[in-house]
Amino acid sequence: MKTNPLLALLLTVTVTVTLSAHAGTEPAPGPAVITPTPAAEGWWLRAAPYGWVTAIEGDMRIGPLSTPVDVSMKDALEDLDMAAMGILEAGFGRWSLGADITYVKVSDDIGGGGRLFRSFRMEQKQWVINPTVAYRAIETDGYYMEVFGGVRINILEADLTGRFVGGGQETRGTSVDWVDPVIGVRGQAEITDRWFFRYNGDIGGFGAGSDLTWQAFAGLGFRLNDHLSLGLGYRALAVDYNKGAFALDTLTHGPLMGLEVRW
Repeated sequence: MKTNPLLALLLTVTVTVTLSAHAGTEPAPGPAVITPTPAAEGWWLRAAPYGWVTAIEGDMRIGPLSTPVDVSMKDALEDLDMAAMGILEAGFGRWSLGADITYVKVSDDIGGGGRLFRSFRMEQKQWVINPTVAYRAIETDGYYMEVFGGVRINILEADLTGRFVGGGQETRGTSVDWVDPVIGVRGQAEITDRWFFRYNGDIGGFGAGSDLTWQAFAGLGFRLNDHLSLGLGYRALAVDYNKGAFALDTLTHGPLMGLEVRW
């Protein structure tokens, strides 16, 4: 299958549950998923730890070893060794600068099909860092839309062990990093004084790093007060990367929950 983020490996990589440590592929994250409404003038700052529980579908290859990736949300939680996710953003007026940072460490046993390989053992550590610059192009009393540009930085260490049907095994490892330029739009529409709808989408890669990467998010938010909000939505991240001895073509998707603090 041809589509986006990283890794069965990433595997739950982008999997996660909020700045936590115990809970499976692909690179993911993109620009901030939770975006507060900045003041019309002056400086503002926000911090948003979040958790993303994902399923991962696609294919992965390290050297001569290749395996399909099909990880359910339940498997992703079980295979996650450690994860941390969060967004930091600061702005002045219509301009803002932010970064979405994800770290995931996962390990998993994957079926090998029973012909040549009995099973595979995958272990992975991955950083996905997504700095962006955004500009608020449209703003009304109940709606705003921003355009943004930035990069998605992927740093990955992975080992894949193939266990042969007749006995014995072969292990291949890789350490790879790449940078994908991304562009996108995001916005927010007020539903009531406390409830709001948010969306976020980007596309990138263009052969600079990945052949293609994209991300999409939609969800609802609830304001507890002027400084604190909760968010719940659904996020998808795809990556199609193929360079040298490593290839990753995965779609990572699942529900996302976040807490946002704004000053």
